[in-house]
Amino acid sequence: MRLGISGLDRAISRRARRHRAGKTARLMAKLCTPWAAAAQGIAAAVVMRAAGRPAVGVAVAPVAADACAKLLKRATHRPRPVWTRFRRNGRRSFPSSHVAGPAALLTAVWIESPPRVRIVSAVALGAVVAAIGLERLRAAAHWPSDVVAGAALGVLVGGTLGRL
Repeated sequence: MRLGISGLDRAISRRARRHRAGKTARLMAKLCTPWAAAAQGIAAAVVMRAAGRPAVGVAVAPVAADACAKLLKRATHRPRPVWTRFRRNGRRSFPSSHVAGPAALLTAVWIESPPRVRIVSAVALGAVVAAIGLERLRAAAHWPSDVVAGAALGVLVGGTLGRL
């Protein structure tokens, strides 16, 4: 049986929605909204600057990733899964800005961190992106390909701006 991307999206999404997102997952999603990611970027930049590391890319990365994600959302008009497509912004699913912002922030921090901290940053990047992505799938807010695209966009933007 061959599954295309849309078939794979539907199968994974259906499976993820069997278990609704709990309170902790919803709290994490609120902590990773684009506004929260921007505030976290500024806080991380302050810490990086105090440690004598470059901080501009860290501060700008989540904001730039969110801006790129919003531009792509307006260009693609992809509907969200099941009933959430009838809510406000129901045709702005691709890519996930909840994943793009934190992925950009953590990637920029990873690039600007000293070598000892990079392993911790890499583990945090993977864990946070996976947790937020799973919550977005369980809440039926995004398709799996939206989450993957958001993570890729965040890593690309964070990697680019982290090198400033």
